[in-house]
Amino acid sequence: MTTSSFSRRSFLAGGLAALVDLSAFGQPSGLPGTASLSPLPNVGGEGPWDYWESGQGTGVVRIAAAAILSASPYDTQPWLFRLGSTRIEVLADKDRAVGELDPFQRELYMGLGCAIENACVAAPAQGINPVVRLLPELSAGDDNLAAVIELEPARQAKHPYHDAIARRHTNRLPYDTGRKVDQATLDALAGLTSSSDTKVLFLESASPGGAIFTDLMMQATQRIIDTPGLRESRWTGVRAAAANPSPLSAEVLQQADANWLKATRTVACATASAFGLIMVRGTRQDHRLHIEAGRLWQRIHLDGTNRSLAMQPMNHFIEVIDYETRTQGTSPVSSSIRAALPQNWNGWEPIFGFRLGYAGATAPRSPRRPLSSIVVA
Repeated sequence: MTTSSFSRRSFLAGGLAALVDLSAFGQPSGLPGTASLSPLPNVGGEGPWDYWESGQGTGVVRIAAAAILSASPYDTQPWLFRLGSTRIEVLADKDRAVGELDPFQRELYMGLGCAIENACVAAPAQGINPVVRLLPELSAGDDNLAAVIELEPARQAKHPYHDAIARRHTNRLPYDTGRKVDQATLDALAGLTSSSDTKVLFLESASPGGAIFTDLMMQATQRIIDTPGLRESRWTGVRAAAANPSPLSAEVLQQADANWLKATRTVACATASAFGLIMVRGTRQDHRLHIEAGRLWQRIHLDGTNRSLAMQPMNHFIEVIDYETRTQGTSPVSSSIRAALPQNWNGWEPIFGFRLGYAGATAPRSPRRPLSSIVVA
């Protein structure tokens, strides 16, 4: 934590002027409530990426602009924010959940963790030290409140990942099979955990563990396509990510599933240098662990971006584990991976999978909702 050069009392007395100049948005500087933050940037699509890269916005607005560029499940962007002069409240937008594919809302809350991490990366450049409280006591009965980020004054300093925010994109393209991610890099990424209840396990694609990961991925992908509830939930995610979802007929979605199955086999699994499993110690239904795992995933992806690595989530068999746990009480897929990988599983659960490697092409930018549609009173 950076030591402040002025007192918290003087910071609070100075109000939002110490954090954010809203004059660029047609508002005077001061100590506003959320309602006075408007008008906020109202352009979606690639607009939020352009806004961030142009350097626009300051203080809480700049931090929120970074948060919405984080990773999210199926690009659903399941977050809402309340912006204040000395804090940001992060809320779950549960209308953007993907149903049976995410029965414990693991992926939804991991997406919130990603947004929180991006906010924390952006804050130091605004002279702000972010202090995060997860799942705080709910004073107003708001069960969607996932976190409060308290904004404390600090010396202005750019976070090492700051510039990676604009360059971090999910890369679903083929990776260079002739170039492997070395062990030192994998060890560095594994060292990014900040909670004793999270860790990451890496499996080289050519290893027995990598073969198990691939086999489970292919089985789970087919099962999601073949299971009506899982398939419909996946289609919800596909529609949410589509630029124009209305024309997506059943035939179009079925073709998308066939393409997804093929790409999983011939691209995602076949060209990965290594696979990663983010693990948590505790129940897989714990939203606090989901958020911590999401923060870790975003940190890994930002750090990997600085290392010119490409990454892509691969959660198909994790989603099946959730589905089996919810519907059957136990998961045969979970038992299979535990039996196959020689790890100490005592108390640990795999809750997120991904692949990494070096790609020959830059991934496209995923469309984003306008910041104005995400900030709530």
